[in-house]
Amino acid sequence: MRRNGILLLIGLFVFLILQGCRRSEKAKMEELCDELKNSVMMTPVFDSLVESSAKLPKFLRAKVLLVAGTNYSMKTEQLKKAKEYLQEANRLGSREVKNRATLELVRLYGTLVLRDDCVEEAIHFIGRANSKVVFVQEEEAEFYFLKARFYKAIDIERAFGAIEKAITMYRGMGDTKEEIEMWCFKATLYGVLEEFEEQYACYEEAYRLLGKVRYKKDVRPFFEQMAASLKRLGRYDEALRLYGAVLKNLPDTAGLGRYGIQVAEAYTGLGRHAEARVILKEALREEKRPGLRNTLLGRIADSFLKEETRDSALVYFKSAIDLYDQYAREKGLRTPRVSFKNHLNYARCLWDNGEQAEALEHLEQVSRREAETPESLRAQMDVLEQLCEYYAHLEGKAELHEAFRRHDSIMDLYQVLNEEGRYRNVLQNYKNRKLLQEIEAMSQKQEETNWWLIFALVATIGVLGVLMVYTWIVWVKIRNKK
Repeated sequence: MRRNGILLLIGLFVFLILQGCRRSEKAKMEELCDELKNSVMMTPVFDSLVESSAKLPKFLRAKVLLVAGTNYSMKTEQLKKAKEYLQEANRLGSREVKNRATLELVRLYGTLVLRDDCVEEAIHFIGRANSKVVFVQEEEAEFYFLKARFYKAIDIERAFGAIEKAITMYRGMGDTKEEIEMWCFKATLYGVLEEFEEQYACYEEAYRLLGKVRYKKDVRPFFEQMAASLKRLGRYDEALRLYGAVLKNLPDTAGLGRYGIQVAEAYTGLGRHAEARVILKEALREEKRPGLRNTLLGRIADSFLKEETRDSALVYFKSAIDLYDQYAREKGLRTPRVSFKNHLNYARCLWDNGEQAEALEHLEQVSRREAETPESLRAQMDVLEQLCEYYAHLEGKAELHEAFRRHDSIMDLYQVLNEEGRYRNVLQNYKNRKLLQEIEAMSQKQEETNWWLIFALVATIGVLGVLMVYTWIVWVKIRNKK
């Protein structure tokens, strides 16, 4: 008995020591997590904090890795390191850590896919994640939302599929707040595709849901987004009513604020150019930023062009040129895209005003300026294309040949510097698939129509045959009676 008591005391002593070690390890883990959350993003320091967790038990190290991956910086090389931390946390962690690490990884892949060649890796992980990890409903709904954000960059059809599942799940949970956010995200997908009827319908549904709940959210963004969709659909009166609702909720001192250009666009769409100019000129008086001042000057000039008042348009185009060229000089910029566009607009206005020699001279001068970014090279190509068109109109063969030669030279440089954006390819692929689906549907419909025509033809021949036989029988009977 005494021996058993001694063994029990020894076991209790060992247990207390182990518990002390475990508490110490847990405290160490919590301390590391706090340091990682609060540390300045200096990669060597950050990585050394993670390395110091190597001696901790797996389930505690997994939590450190999860915090490290979640709090890493946004530079591409650091995002890759964050991916490694999260993958290791996902491998070592408990169910709760695996769930969080999975969601963080999908969020991270959504960022990385635009900066790094990891699409196949990301699709493989996302494809098996929901079968390997046991999510609670809220986590699964978030997973589908993150999938939609990821697929927005590579496959919009899959993005729609994922967002539909997220909407269904949030609706099933009665989480109207998140369902509203999903409808708004779905609207942004339609915006990328320039399908504005569908976009407007999504915002309408989001606004309808907003009216059913106590969830307090500023309605101005809804009205603004709905008005923008209506404007793109050419429904300018409705857009103006919604902008009016937005402006009612602004402070008295705010005026039109950032909504001035949008409201002016709606007036322009209705052909009310003088009213549009009043708003644009008011905004011009308040605005100090060169970029927006340039935009406002261009819009005022465009409104004069729509009324064929070219002399006034030339004044505002020239003001835009002077403003942005001075800004470029002050900032030490080579001719930016905006400057090329300003000069092109001015030259076109000169040409349409009958000042052809002045237009050609102006385009020749600006076309020889230096450009270095892909955007400015693209704008310089637009200038040269316009120059070619004018020389072709005047049948100036030597000048036309020289302009074409310079255009091709700049195009070669542009293709070297410019990498086609993924979104552009995704959008084009989507439109191509949609076109093929429409062609297939039309072919199927045509085939069905052809079968109906054949059936109708056969039926008609059958009816005519029956009528002929019937007529022949009646004729025979009448003849026999005679």
